[in-house]
Parts: sequence; C-alpha cells; structure tokens
Amino acid sequence: MSDHQIHRTRPVLHYAWIVAFVGGVAVFCGLGLGRFAFGMLLPAMSDSLGWSYAQAGMLGFINLLGYLTSVLIVPPFLARVGTRVAVTSGLLLMALSMFAMVLAQSLPMLSGLYFLTGIGSGAVVLPALSVMANWFAPSHRGLATGLVMAGPGFGIIFSGKAVPNLTPFQNILAWQMGWLIFGAMSVVVAALAFGFLRNHPGQMGHSPFGRSPLPGQPQSVAPEGAARRRLLLHMGIIYGLYGATYMLYVTFIVTSMRDSYGMTQAQAGGLWSWFGILSIPSGLLFGGLSDRIGRRAGMAIGFACLSVAFGCVGFTAWRPGLYVSVGLFGLAAWSIPVIISAAAGDYFGPVGTAKALAALMLTFSAGQAAGPALAGVMAEQSGDFSSSYRLATAAACAAVALVAVLRPPMAKGN
Repeated sequence: MSDHQIHRTRPVLHYAWIVAFVGGVAVFCGLGLGRFAFGMLLPAMSDSLGWSYAQAGMLGFINLLGYLTSVLIVPPFLARVGTRVAVTSGLLLMALSMFAMVLAQSLPMLSGLYFLTGIGSGAVVLPALSVMANWFAPSHRGLATGLVMAGPGFGIIFSGKAVPNLTPFQNILAWQMGWLIFGAMSVVVAALAFGFLRNHPGQMGHSPFGRSPLPGQPQSVAPEGAARRRLLLHMGIIYGLYGATYMLYVTFIVTSMRDSYGMTQAQAGGLWSWFGILSIPSGLLFGGLSDRIGRRAGMAIGFACLSVAFGCVGFTAWRPGLYVSVGLFGLAAWSIPVIISAAAGDYFGPVGTAKALAALMLTFSAGQAAGPALAGVMAEQSGDFSSSYRLATAAACAAVALVAVLRPPMAKGN
C-alpha cells in the first residue's frame, strides 16, 4: 500500500467540528429551551396565573436581565475555568432553576428563578460562540458558528411539538411539566458538554480548522483605544436592534397567533415548529454566505429579510401574511448572531473575541430586555401587538443603514 493510500485511510473529521456540534447541542438548551420555549409556555402560564400582557412581558424582561448579568460576570469566569466548565456550569444552573419553577406559583418567585435561568443561558451561549474563533480560521468561522446556532431551531421544534401535548400529572400543571422536562434535558447535555468541549485546539493536538486568507484578502489587526470603542459601539447598536426586534417577535408571536389570528394552541404550536424547522439552516446559510460575500453584506441581507417578516404581521392581519412572516423570520432568525460572532473573531482575533463578544452582548441583552417589555406595554394600550411589529420593522430598516457604513477589518500594514 502506498503512502498516499495510507494517508487516505486516516480519519478526516477534525475535532473542531465535534466542538461545534456539542456547542450547538448546548445552545439547544441555552436558547432553545431556556428562552424560546418560553413563548410556547407563556399562554398557559398566563391563563393559569392570571397575568396581563404587561406582566407576561415583564417575566421575559427579568429573564433577559439575568442574561445581561451573565454577560458581565461570565468573561472573567471563562478566562479562569475555560469553555468546558463555563458551559457545564451554565447548563446546571439552568436545570436547577427550571426544577424550582415547578414549585413556584407567584410572579415574584417565578421572576427570580427565570432570572437565574437567564444567567445560566448567558453562561452557555457566550463561551459556545466565542470558542469558535479558537477552533476555526476565518474561512470557515461563519459556517461553524452557524452550526452552533442551529441548536435553538431544534429547541423550537421540540417545544412546538411537545408543549401542546403536555398534560397535568397529579398536582403538576402542564406548563410545570414543561419546565421539569427541560431541566432534565439540561442535566444530560451538561454531562455531554463536560465530556467533549475543549477551549483550544492544542489540547487535542490540532491546529485551527480552515485555510489562511487568500492573496488580497485582509488579515485583520485588532483595533485599539478609541478605534476599538467606536467599533464596539457601532456593532453594539446593530446587535442591540436585532436583540430588541427578534426577542419581541419570539416572545409574543405565539400569543398573537392565538389572540389576533384565532389559532388554537395546537395550531400555533405547529406553526411555531415550522419556524424552528426553517431556522435550523438559518445560521449555516448566512454564516456560509458571509464567509463568501463578507460579513456586512450578509448582515444587510439578514436584516432586510427580518424587516419584511415583521412588516407582514405589523401592517396586516391576513393569515397568509403570518405564514410568510414566520417563514422569512425562520430563514433569517440566526443570521445576525452568527455573523456578529464571526465578525468579532475577524475584527478582534482569537485572543480578543470573548471580551469583544461580551461587550457586544451588553447592548444585545439590553435590546432583548427592552423589546418584550416595551411591546407588552404597547399591547396593553392598543389591545394587540401590531404596533410593536411595525416598530420592529422600522428598527430593522435602520439596522440595514448602520450595517452599510460599518468599516471592514483593518488589514496588516494599514
């Protein structure tokens, strides 16, 4: 047998893809179950506990405050313990808070526990995304981050199919059964994350996966001082607009399906599952696209799709418009987080990605917290969420303009 033939029999799977896959499973719990499943559970929780739109929006706001808190405290924790321990700890904290929600009945108690779920969610998502800059070269960074962000889509499908079929068990209500199941799944995934995640390729005897920049492609130099602050502010505003608009949509679209479009819980769950199915390739599609045409062009296309999705439910109550909205939102759902995360690696390099991404997530988290809270208040006054979706349309259009003037990474020698 020739040397060439021997070489071809060697395993071809780079460990970087295992890290990306396990990161996606972790984010399945961190976002898919810890946050997006809330939209499916919310109608039953509201009916059971007698909440208003504003109170429901406030619970979502509290969860996102927990996520914001996590963004502040996770970076130094991550630097000390590494990705594996950080992600595992976040999943276990989520599981404990979800188990405790089974016993909670009041809004203050549920708010406190869902705040802890938000902290755990941030402790999963930030390390899982930022570690891609260690394991992948820029040529494949967008695609790898897209693989990680496929996880929430599976969480949405699972919640859309499972939640409508939940039934009470003895003294446990159906929505409480949901949190119990989600907590148990988070424990299982925590064990998987601890077993397989690693912080650097060198720990497994690998180099980062991907190719060096082609001739003519810029190799970025991390900006410093005022230039770094301006760049972070610019990217942060873009990310904050995405956070506010997408979180508004995922929190209340199921409620809108029921209250404004006359759907049953099962019908809304089925449509929500279709959103999850369509969102699975979203990150891969836009991550791979941004690897080819650039981060700015990819983000602009993503925001354009989102603006149309919001407009379809903001400016009409036509049910086919709802289907178009869910379809477009699903296809572009993870476009911005994937490209922003890949861009953070491009602009700031593997060493600076985690800190830069943490700073960007501050505005992202602030937007996520503000969006549902503002939408809940607006719906309380108007009786539905159409005005909130119209505002989201305008915000997404503004984001396209901001993306257009975002400067590319600085090349060496500039």
